[in-house]
Amino acid sequence: HNHKTMARIAWYQEKIGAYDQQVWEKSLEQAELNGMDCKPKRSGHVKPDLIDVDLVRGSTFGKAKPDSPWTALTRKGLVRVLLFPFFFQWWIQVTSRSISTCILVLYFMQVAAAMLYVEVPAASASEQLGPMCLMLLLGTVHCQIVSTESNRSPSVSPVSSSSTSPARRRRYGSYFLLFAQEESSGGAKDTKVNPREVEHLRTEGSRPASDTDDTMWEDLLQGPDSASTGSSDSEGEGRYCPGLTLPPSTTLSSDDENLQQGQLSWLQACHPSRDRVSAIIWEQGECKKADMSVLEISGIILTRVKVVEQGMGYLALGGLVTATLVLLPFGFRLAQRLDMTRLSSLSPAELAVMAVGPPDAKTYAFLFITTMERLCLTGLFFFMMCVAERTYKQRLVFAKLFNHITSARKAKKSEIPHFRLKNVQNIKMWLSLRSFLKRRGPQRSVDVIVSSIFLLALSIAFILCTQLLNSHHTFLDSETNWELMVWGSSLILFLLRLATLGSETNCKYSNVSVLLTEQINLYLKMEKKPNKKENLNIVNNVLKLATKLMKELDTPFRLLGLTVNPLIYNITRVVILSAVSAVVSDLLGFNIRLWKIKP
Repeated sequence: HNHKTMARIAWYQEKIGAYDQQVWEKSLEQAELNGMDCKPKRSGHVKPDLIDVDLVRGSTFGKAKPDSPWTALTRKGLVRVLLFPFFFQWWIQVTSRSISTCILVLYFMQVAAAMLYVEVPAASASEQLGPMCLMLLLGTVHCQIVSTESNRSPSVSPVSSSSTSPARRRRYGSYFLLFAQEESSGGAKDTKVNPREVEHLRTEGSRPASDTDDTMWEDLLQGPDSASTGSSDSEGEGRYCPGLTLPPSTTLSSDDENLQQGQLSWLQACHPSRDRVSAIIWEQGECKKADMSVLEISGIILTRVKVVEQGMGYLALGGLVTATLVLLPFGFRLAQRLDMTRLSSLSPAELAVMAVGPPDAKTYAFLFITTMERLCLTGLFFFMMCVAERTYKQRLVFAKLFNHITSARKAKKSEIPHFRLKNVQNIKMWLSLRSFLKRRGPQRSVDVIVSSIFLLALSIAFILCTQLLNSHHTFLDSETNWELMVWGSSLILFLLRLATLGSETNCKYSNVSVLLTEQINLYLKMEKKPNKKENLNIVNNVLKLATKLMKELDTPFRLLGLTVNPLIYNITRVVILSAVSAVVSDLLGFNIRLWKIKP
């Protein structure tokens, strides 16, 4: 239906555009259409020694993308949460059986709470609607995260799923990394994978791949000749890489093989993975030299990032906020019914009755269900935010280690390779490594989480401003307002943390002091070696161009260093700032328009 609609729109666009054309324009279009068929063509190839602007921007190292627009994914997510039992198998595929079963129990508990809500007069709307909205939000976010896997059939087994794209990417990555290590240590030679490695490959292939998986290994390591698997021999082995023999479950179909060959031929010609740089490494305090590629250097940096200890501060903060939100309804009822003059004469049992209510089976059942749901769903939401915070922290560590590469002292301290930008090839490798590291780890999936946090904070701020404008005298008498204030405060803390980490990461990658320092080093070399002045001047000019190019490209749409959608930013300015302006104007007594303040 959508294709037919778009076809009609395109037809009408051409129809009305024809009325604007002159005779010369129609003749020119016809000549252009017919000209390409008549022109002689010859074979060509892409020069791998040149770079594209995509290399500096980072889009050369692509990541998995969703197969549907975000509106369709949101609609699918809402439907799959509202009709959870009918999509139970799909949820098992994208999570696990145990997790899906737990969510199914929460789903039926939510249905039971909705039925009991009418019969429990002491229940508040926030106790019923809060868990429901959280479940819808979490389900929609997860649906958008796994949208790159929506074309997989749930009935596909781990072995047969190797022919599908995501699982095949995992097996090609496995991490081919073994082949890369074999090749770098002394030339490619036939290597049989031991049983433990085979089992590891099968285990990795059986997991649902997603945006969080690093699928660039195969793009960088495979050549056009190594994409084909060949026909299986009598022993059932499929060889798809020189020097590496893997189990028969990794073979590809003919269609996938042809598609993979076409893509990898282009990747082999364009990607800088085959380029090498003479880098200094330290082994047991000794300084040694080795020719290394972007992939090898990034692998060492990845190892250093993984050993960095992660703090537990924000996880503890999430647990504290979760406990606060779980106990808030009981504390609010207790504060409303408690007489402070009789506090010393009240027993713990009487205080519990004030907080929970009089003994009633339906009331207790409703409170138990809503408490368990708030505990599980709120904890899961803050756990998701801690995952985003950890990812942003790892991005910052990547950026810090990247800045240490051109510094001998910092590189030795961080135990990573070191090289100078002393020639054009090294500058190209430095730009390639910079682009590659910026694309490492979860990207789109974490952006979905951050956007959801931002939109939730946006909605809460709008609701609070509206409530404050309508009834500021009785604002604190509502349990919903107290709950929204706790949510808004915690979300703002996490957003400020993410904004700070994102800003520091961007500053590290956009730091031109490294290039300026290398220019000074070039002038020092010119003074020592006047005979190489001409070549060093060329390198110096390239460094200046790289500095200008980085300044021009490193200006994405940011909010305090946190990349957000322009639509979200515009909504923030128009809606939230307008509401805040109304509140401030009402309190101060004169009009103020915050949305006209430029960032």
